[in-house]
Amino acid sequence: MKSQTRLLCACLLAAIAASCSAGYSRPRAQALVEDEQAIYALVDPDPNPNTETTIARLLSTTDGKAWQPVGQEALPDNVGLELNSAGVAEECDPSTASCYRVTSPEGGISLERSRDAGNSWTEVWSISQGRLDYQDRCCGTRPFSIQDLEYVPETGLVAVALAEYGLLSRGTDAEIRLDTLGRSARPESELMVGLYVEPLFAGVIALAIGYITTEQRLSRLRNRLEYQLGSAEHAWLTDRARQVPIVLPLVFFLAFGGVVAAMIRVFQRAERDLPHASGWFALVVTLITLIAASAAGHWLHRRQWTADAETRARPMFAAAARKALHAQTVGTVSTAAAFAAAMTPLIAWSTGAIDSFDTALKIALGFSAVIGAAFWIWEASRPPLPDSDGPSTGERM
Repeated sequence: MKSQTRLLCACLLAAIAASCSAGYSRPRAQALVEDEQAIYALVDPDPNPNTETTIARLLSTTDGKAWQPVGQEALPDNVGLELNSAGVAEECDPSTASCYRVTSPEGGISLERSRDAGNSWTEVWSISQGRLDYQDRCCGTRPFSIQDLEYVPETGLVAVALAEYGLLSRGTDAEIRLDTLGRSARPESELMVGLYVEPLFAGVIALAIGYITTEQRLSRLRNRLEYQLGSAEHAWLTDRARQVPIVLPLVFFLAFGGVVAAMIRVFQRAERDLPHASGWFALVVTLITLIAASAAGHWLHRRQWTADAETRARPMFAAAARKALHAQTVGTVSTAAAFAAAMTPLIAWSTGAIDSFDTALKIALGFSAVIGAAFWIWEASRPPLPDSDGPSTGERM
């Protein structure tokens, strides 16, 4: 019987050694075996010539704190190899009615304990589908599947094989740990981590809202000037009031940069594990761009509305100049408000305050739409210029 057990173990390890995937090594926890003192894990190291694979094919732990390679990559003679089928997620100790199981509620992972032979369950550790998605966005995809669960009643040691996600264990000290099989650990939340190009696209939305808010006031101002001045010889004044769309190349810069950066990271993920994605750089670039857009808008305003004494003496010029400056200021405020509204839910997602990225994105778009609509309604409800008796005769003042 022992020889058959060793032969089966050898065959399984040989099959694991023969498997290989393209790209880079992605080790997977395949199965677990337990005795009265330890749990053994059979691992597919996924050898690949592109990366150095250091994970052993057979690991063991006696306390759940660390997994150690087993010499000769063979189970001890006194350990019988009785592999469970993939997906088996529960084990009980009949003498104590203590049970452990692992489930996948709504796409997440949950380790639960029962003290009454499975009649009721208490969660001891879990990670939601939203946080799994966060880890994938942060640090690359590591799909999980419930491969096996083993429980040592004598020590309270529990281990779960979760394929590429790693080895989850509840140690003899009751602490939950995740062994990532030689790959870097991935956080479940961290400020701005997990975001990458999102600040750039939030900047695009903010610039668009700011431009619409500014142009709304300026277009109404131009129309009112044409009506009140009432003469074609004053058309030059409305031309001077037109805003140079400096925001358009800035929007293109942010959007194009975001698309290129996202594509590069997607291609890199297929070749190796990447450092944690962080949105700090994109946030700084976006803030600089927004500040540049605001400064350029105010500089153009000063240039467009600088005139000689005769021009400044013309009817409505001073009032129009003040209103144009007000339009630039309001546009800057709306840009800042829209950017803050778009980024707040995304930052909350990175810190774990919002679980799902899809939810955070919907909230961000909703907040931005509300900000844009609020400024549009506010501007539409205010007169572009003080009321006058009607168009002038076109004579110079």
